[in-house]
Amino acid sequence: MNTEITTSVRQKEPLRGQFNLVQAFAQRDLKARFKGSALGWVWSLLVPLATLAIYSVVFSLIFRAEPPEMGNGSNGIFAVWLFCGLVFWSFFSGSITSGMGELMSAGNILQKVYFPSYAPVLGAVWAVGAQSLIEVSLLAAVFIFLGNVGISWLILPVFIVLVVVFTAAVSVSVSIMNVYFRDLAHLTTVALQLLFYVTPVIYPMSMVANVKPLFGRIAIEDVLYLNPLTSFVELFRSIVYGLNFGTLQQWGYAVVWTLVATGIAVLVFKRRGEDLGENI
Repeated sequence: MNTEITTSVRQKEPLRGQFNLVQAFAQRDLKARFKGSALGWVWSLLVPLATLAIYSVVFSLIFRAEPPEMGNGSNGIFAVWLFCGLVFWSFFSGSITSGMGELMSAGNILQKVYFPSYAPVLGAVWAVGAQSLIEVSLLAAVFIFLGNVGISWLILPVFIVLVVVFTAAVSVSVSIMNVYFRDLAHLTTVALQLLFYVTPVIYPMSMVANVKPLFGRIAIEDVLYLNPLTSFVELFRSIVYGLNFGTLQQWGYAVVWTLVATGIAVLVFKRRGEDLGENI
């Protein structure tokens, strides 16, 4: 695999060469992901399903969380509603953690031959995306079985592009900075745990609508919308679960956060990521 990566670096056509390089890192990640595992890629389905089952029991049976009705007018199904949020979250969090690990593991190659430091990170995002595609396919099959399919699904590719660009940008920034500040990996783990609970993945926004405002003035709902992931989760559910195109506010937040994350990633790469060979 190292030979394939080195070959990709030496491509005569820069753009094609970079694409081949990212693809080579993605293939390396995918091959190593379940190496030596008896069930292999079956774990890509079993792990999210087990997580879904646990949260469904806790929040639908114990905390009695009420999901909104589906876009086709049917009663809401908490497990399906929850799966929408978990699909997005697993892609985002998995890309961040895998991106940091992939860049660090590529250090020995980077010390021998130059290639853009974002290449292994994007390769990790690609690999996680391939795994998430299995979850998305299962979710789509469930919605088709339930008859919850609408014209809003046509805009899903636009949403996916925003999610991938946003996630890739955050992954690149965090992964490069982690090379210089190794404590960032541990801080990121804590931050992801915090983000999970301040993102409406396992609870609907309606649950916080009546929560007492902070300091008597600041609505909890407004605080949650300061989290960029909130807009993406809510927009995804609007499109595939609620069968509507989402609000202009949701799209506005998603686009702005994507542009901000991309700008930061470009700045971090130019200032810190041009030559990481000596720092890894």
